[in-house]
Formats: sequence, C-alpha cells, structure tokens
Amino acid sequence: MTSEIGPRYPLTLELALLASIVSMIIAVPIGILMAIKQDTAVDYGARIFTFSGISIPIFVVGIVTVYLLVRIFNWFPPLGYASPWEDPWKNIQQMVFPVLTLAIFKVSLVARVTRSAMLEVMREDYIRTARSKGLREQKVIFIHALKNAFLPVITVFGWSFAVSLGGTIVIERIYVVPGIGSLLIDRTLARDYKLVQGIVLVFTLAVLTVNLLVDLVYAWVDPRIRYA
Repeated sequence: MTSEIGPRYPLTLELALLASIVSMIIAVPIGILMAIKQDTAVDYGARIFTFSGISIPIFVVGIVTVYLLVRIFNWFPPLGYASPWEDPWKNIQQMVFPVLTLAIFKVSLVARVTRSAMLEVMREDYIRTARSKGLREQKVIFIHALKNAFLPVITVFGWSFAVSLGGTIVIERIYVVPGIGSLLIDRTLARDYKLVQGIVLVFTLAVLTVNLLVDLVYAWVDPRIRYA
C-alpha cells in the first residue's frame, strides 16, 4: 500500500500547496482593494470576478483551459511527473496550469472573505483613532486593519488547503497528473477497496494535521488567544 501511495502523494501535496499559496498571494491584495474601494467600479468588477470564480465548477475551468491550450496554442502539459529537484523546468510546465486552475476557486473565496473581514475591522474605533493620530493610510491598513482581519482568512486558507488535498482528483484526471487522486479513481474502478481505504485514511490524517496547524497559527497571530 505504501509503495503505491508514497510516490504519488508528494505530487498531490505540491499541487495543493502551490495552489493555496498562489491563491493567497493573489486573493489578499484583491480583497484589500475591494474593501478600500467599496462600492466603486473596482469593487463591483472584482466582486463579479470572484462570484464567477465561485460559481463555475472547477472541472469546467479545467476542461476549457485544456481545450484552449490544445486548440489555440497546440500545447499540452507534459505527461508523467518530474521532481522539482530533478527537472525544475519540466515540473513547472506540468504544474503551472493545474495550479492556476485549482487556485481560481480559492482566489475568489479568499478574496471575498478578506473583503468582508477588512470592512468589519475598518469600522472599529481603534482604526479611527489610528487615523486621527496622523498615521499614513498604508500603515493603518496593513499594520492595524489587516493584522486583525487575518484570522478569518487563515481559517479559509486552512480549510481550502485541506479540501485541496482531497479535491485535486478532478484536476489530476483532466491534466493527466499521476497524483494520489488519480490513484484513487483507478483503484476504485479496479475495486481495490483496501487501497481505497488507505488513501481515504491519508486524506483524513492530512485534514486533521492542517486543522491543528491552523489552531497553532491562531495563537501566533493573535496573542489574546494564548491567554484565553
């Protein structure tokens, strides 16, 4: 069992981790911009984008992406798997579009949560006090507001990463990525229930580990939790 799961799990972990990191890098600035520019054209445009990203099924995004790459650019991601330590360029070629496809939903979700959290925090009295003391707006936003609005973002990030570990099945199938999701489908069709149970157990342990890490990060981000 471990001989089949072991070589494939790092690929699924890499795909989920990269998608989560990319989504955070893109989504947090978008969410902050939406909160700062509330009820403007920028806010409305970003809300339409995020709403579309949440509404469109991920398998539709993946299939359309592959179709456009093949039909327009005559390019398809290389099959197989090359470790980033052995062949970094081939690894990037293989992972870039699956990562971006998987990150679209995460970007939309995290951006909306960031916007809501920022709007709630920016109405607090201490934000008004910081502005009245003459602090620059950038410092008020990034030091005072964002830090206190980050707990919901961390929650969504942890949840989305945990879901990605079990939700890369569709992406792996579309892009022919030989990860643990593809293995789960193959073994289910072959009725290898012992291996299927092993894969589900691995997913379960991964989700529990991510939830534990999120709780630990809470205490690091917000010192008040340590003394609660």
